Amino acid sequence: MEQMEHQLEKIDLLMNRTKLDFATARNLLEEANWDVLDAIAIYEEELQTTQRKIVERVKKLVRKGNMTTIRIKVKDRLVMEFPVTVGLTGSLLAPKLALLGIAACLLTKCSIEFDQLEELY
Repeated sequence: MEQMEHQLEKIDLLMNRTKLDFATARNLLEEANWDVLDAIAIYEEELQTTQRKIVERVKKLVRKGNMTTIRIKVKDRLVMEFPVTVGLTGSLLAPKLALLGIAACLLTKCSIEFDQLEELY
């Protein structure tokens, strides 16, 4: 009984320090042989690994976005050309302006083309 109370205290401590749910905190402590400091170290290592993966994924998407261009044409005349990342950034920073641009494009019956460049490296 005393051991169970001690384990519950450790689970509670880990939950408060990491904001994990009960089951995840318990599993992490079991993995760390019920050592709270080791469990926190494992948690932080997994968190850093996840963060690195997210950063790498975002970098890959930005590279791909820079290799893809958007061309806006009215009839056969090129009006504007820019990388997808610029378009996404602009639409996030000024969404109303982006909607206005889309509406203007629809009213003037312009065409929007996407062109992906070949990877050079």
